[in-house]
Amino acid sequence: MSDGDARTTERLALRPPGPGDAPAYRALLTHPTIGEWLRPPPLAPFVPDDGDRWLDADARHWERFGFGPWAVVERGSGDYLGRVGLRWSEIGDRAGIEVLWAIDPRRHGEGFAGEAADAALAFAAELELDEVFAMILPRNAASRRVAEKIGMARDGNVEHAGFDHLLFRCAPSGPRRA
Repeated sequence: MSDGDARTTERLALRPPGPGDAPAYRALLTHPTIGEWLRPPPLAPFVPDDGDRWLDADARHWERFGFGPWAVVERGSGDYLGRVGLRWSEIGDRAGIEVLWAIDPRRHGEGFAGEAADAALAFAAELELDEVFAMILPRNAASRRVAEKIGMARDGNVEHAGFDHLLFRCAPSGPRRA
């Protein structure tokens, strides 16, 4: 990883995660609202060890591919806000690049997910990716709005992790948000 892997937006610092992010990853994943969208019943809720596994997987993704989910930090306060970025994922019967976002529920509604996801799409354009996708549970209206705000278009449904998801796709380009 290099300094080129980090990005800033108007309000955010986006950087590859490191070992110091373990407490924040654990807190994010074990928050009931995050579990509702990323591991809904009847799946067992996240436990703190899941945060450690996700952090390790995100760091390894960066090492292997030169991109991955960022740790999202508010520039003004230094508060850890969540995990947003790009990663290889299975979509139906093939692999593709997923843009993903998970922001601390106490900070929902402040536009951080869209700001960070828009930066991820700009990074995807720098990487010259042809397409990225997002998978969203149908009842997650907030994430649907984020996908639409960053220019993703609905493209049917896909089963993922045993659940039906709405599928969104787009061809990456530079930042869309003003």
